[in-house]
Amino acid sequence: MKTKTHKRVFKDVDKLPAYIQEKAAEELENLKTALSLSELDNVIPMEGTDEPYYRLRFGNYRFLLYYDIETNTIKVLSQRHLQET
Repeated sequence: MKTKTHKRVFKDVDKLPAYIQEKAAEELENLKTALSLSELDNVIPMEGTDEPYYRLRFGNYRFLLYYDIETNTIKVLSQRHLQET
């Protein structure tokens, strides 16, 4: 799948501890190498939305994702700690 990551996500991840940065980079790489969302165990559709929004959870953090079906592209919109959402 193609992935596009918002600039703000990289700035937010850079503020995290090194071991969390490594895990976030690993999860983003998994998104790139996956052929479909069903291959990813920790990607779950967001409830209460008509649009194809998903969350990718790793530890106490999550990425907010938008899936464009037509272009098979995942857009990483934001990163947050679970207590902040």
